[in-house]
Amino acid sequence: MQVTHPQEPFNNIPPEDVFVAVNDLGVQSGYGYVMYQYQPSVYPDKPVNIFFNMDCTPESEYLVFGALVARARQMRQANPGESARLYTSVTPGDSRKMNFFLHNGLTIGNTEDLVRLQIPQEVGPELFNCSIIPLPLNTVQEQANLVERLQRNGLGYISLPYLQLLQANPNFHVWGILYGQNLVGECVISGRDQSAELVGIYIVPEFQRRGLGKRLLHRALAIVGQEGVNDVRARIMSASQPQVHLMRAFNAEMLDQTLLFPGLDL
Repeated sequence: MQVTHPQEPFNNIPPEDVFVAVNDLGVQSGYGYVMYQYQPSVYPDKPVNIFFNMDCTPESEYLVFGALVARARQMRQANPGESARLYTSVTPGDSRKMNFFLHNGLTIGNTEDLVRLQIPQEVGPELFNCSIIPLPLNTVQEQANLVERLQRNGLGYISLPYLQLLQANPNFHVWGILYGQNLVGECVISGRDQSAELVGIYIVPEFQRRGLGKRLLHRALAIVGQEGVNDVRARIMSASQPQVHLMRAFNAEMLDQTLLFPGLDL
């Protein structure tokens, strides 16, 4: 059994970050990859997060896991002075995979939680020197620009095809918050019938800790509420204090734990 790199990128991941396990007969028995993420807005206490995924037969798991950890330790040197974590995702019912990671030193310090937000009854006043406006997405270029801004501010899971899929829902809205003439944050909500999901929200780093995220979300929730939506949900990371604090401001009700994220400090 040996581990090699593929010849070409795998799902846009560079070959050097992808590992393939091959048995003595030359048959592939598993693979894994790592992805470097710098997320100071989401995890200010541990901004370097390296996600890994592996899909292996039991006999190749240890080999692939060892290669992924070694590569992650190399990647974290891009920011040697920052706290870093290597992590993966596991569904709550996958006890075999979870036991493998716990046996190898990972601990569960983060989960993805599904919550329901309380919808404000009033839109509320504008903040001084701030305005909240709907953003047009009438052209592909406008859509692509939004995706680029979202990804630049930590919402890398929103791609152009995903955004276009969200746009097909009747309850689709994008709001921006302006400070003076500068766009300093955005909020995306999408859904149908009387329900919707907070797809993503951000405030640019230099304008954080001013209550702008809370004000933007308050306005967004109030507007969809006036349009007949009575159930708005969000998925948050339990280890992200900014996300947790924002949800508490809207009396978020825990509904489910959808993913577990065992991790290892680097």
